[in-house]
Amino acid sequence: MPKVFVSHSNKNSDETLVIVDGLKRAGFDVWVDYENIRGGADWLCEIQAGIERCDAVVTVLSKASLGSVWVERECLYAFQLGKPLFTALLDDLRLPLHLINIQYCDFREDFAAGSKDLAESLTKALSSSESRIVYPDQANAIEANRANFFPFVEQLPGGEIAALVARDLYHWSARIADEVAFGGRVNPGCHVRINLEGRPVTVLSIWAYPKTPAAQLYFDRLAPFAPYHQKSARRALLKRLNHILPSEFELSAAKTDRRPTIPLYVLSRAEILESFKGILAVILAALRANETV
Repeated sequence: MPKVFVSHSNKNSDETLVIVDGLKRAGFDVWVDYENIRGGADWLCEIQAGIERCDAVVTVLSKASLGSVWVERECLYAFQLGKPLFTALLDDLRLPLHLINIQYCDFREDFAAGSKDLAESLTKALSSSESRIVYPDQANAIEANRANFFPFVEQLPGGEIAALVARDLYHWSARIADEVAFGGRVNPGCHVRINLEGRPVTVLSIWAYPKTPAAQLYFDRLAPFAPYHQKSARRALLKRLNHILPSEFELSAAKTDRRPTIPLYVLSRAEILESFKGILAVILAALRANETV
């Protein structure tokens, strides 16, 4: 079922509801903020994730949405990702520059006709561009990259929650780490790195394991660098991790010299995820501080 992200101003909630209902009746899986953002969720990350995993974006264009910076940002992000963009025009207005070449579906006088036109336009565009995500153990698996990694995680068991956590960690890491890279065919992964002694060192990987997608920390790769060359510092990190994890997921002392692995669904609680990112921030800050000494 094709997935469609609907961008709109809250001032057009009633009209948007009618448009969304029409798309659902036409067989589309619709993402819209009032239905898909969970209580207590990171709103911005949920919006980004919704656009990233959709097949097309529909902008409800009105006088209200024309003045909405968030509607504009959602459109520009869709352009950046190469998503097909469609416009549902509600009011008489001059089209904004970034939508000037997008053919609009006219809802100004007849919502039924506009809904029919929109559904037909989406069906025609998406039927020619649908692509299948391939499991990595198949012979024609493709190399993981930013565009396909998160949709791939989504199709795994418990993938919707795992993909939300993975996206959150990715966007956060991209702001704080020196490099975030994707790779792997058999085991697709997203890798967070810091530059130490002239070379990149992986601190965290997000793995799309077929049974349980997980986050993995590299204590063994931290060991050559201060302050984590001291085992007591690595023990302290392990203790901090165990403090935020549910008791059934506590890590054994043997992980001090290895690679502690945590299922992504365990990190889905907001307070655990934020604490986990806090530990990562401490690791990066400590490594950088000693690198500059």
